[in-house]
Amino acid sequence: MDWERVNSWTSTLYTILYALEQARNDHFSKKDSLTATVHACGDWVDPVCSFSSPLLEEEFGNSVITFRRDPTAHFKSNAQNTVKMLLQDLVVIFDEMMTEALSELSVGAGGYPQSKVEKLYTFVEPEYEWSRDACLEMIAVRNVLCHSGGRWNERSIKIVDGFVSPPPRPGDRLQIGTPMLFRYRKAVRTFLNEVKKSFPK
Repeated sequence: MDWERVNSWTSTLYTILYALEQARNDHFSKKDSLTATVHACGDWVDPVCSFSSPLLEEEFGNSVITFRRDPTAHFKSNAQNTVKMLLQDLVVIFDEMMTEALSELSVGAGGYPQSKVEKLYTFVEPEYEWSRDACLEMIAVRNVLCHSGGRWNERSIKIVDGFVSPPPRPGDRLQIGTPMLFRYRKAVRTFLNEVKKSFPK
């Protein structure tokens, strides 16, 4: 199983957390240099686009860019958005790896990440039930943040009500912080490594 995707995600996580904490500790003192920063970022990836996107004809770098919202005053909401984006990416990576694991095991499952977790759990020892539950929780949290305006709904509650006690109530606001990203990553690693033990030799 190729773990480079998770390793790359982890490196990105560390880089973003480091950069945000450094900027916060410095009170975003260099925020007036945002335009120069954005222009510098334009050289990070070469080529900028590997196909003939019509958007390449659009101008880039001719406008002055400023923070529309003070990053110091809005740090908490920006941090929550960062966690949300990183969580979405982790779920996508996890889903891809589960699809590959199912193929390796010659087993079918539904198209949703939840059904893949349930199917793959049949290859995991009961002592690692916690990792299955944590992966299901991660999926439910991602669904709430991305599809339900950050509030728990019946569908997502149903995913976790067997192991979260007491379960959330419909309409409850969902919030997770950075430490949960590390916990979900641990669950993903554990779950998939246990599944891998059943791969054909």
